[in-house]
Amino acid sequence: MSDFPTITYPSGERIFNAGDLADQLFFIQQGQVELINAEGQVFTTLNAGESFGEQAFLSGGIRGASAQALGEVVCLKISSEQANKMMAGASPLLVPVFEALLLQLNMNNVLRAGSI
Repeated sequence: MSDFPTITYPSGERIFNAGDLADQLFFIQQGQVELINAEGQVFTTLNAGESFGEQAFLSGGIRGASAQALGEVVCLKISSEQANKMMAGASPLLVPVFEALLLQLNMNNVLRAGSI
């Protein structure tokens, strides 16, 4: 994953907002990220080694929650274009399975955020 840029976010910086176009996937290298629902409530906190923004893999993906740095956060950032190039080399069977898993993850996040 060394081909992807490393971005540092200061504490409290909004990484993206709910409703934004999902055009980047993030892997947390250091620190914590809060996911925030439409009412401004934190519904989960992610740690180093976890990822967020998986909607970037889905065509026309829209952010279902906001993400904010909790303390200084270092992330690898993968654009949707880079993600799609990685998927283009995968087995044709793998792509729809992966997309279905991402949709399930997105629905789980929506339910945890209390957005339904």
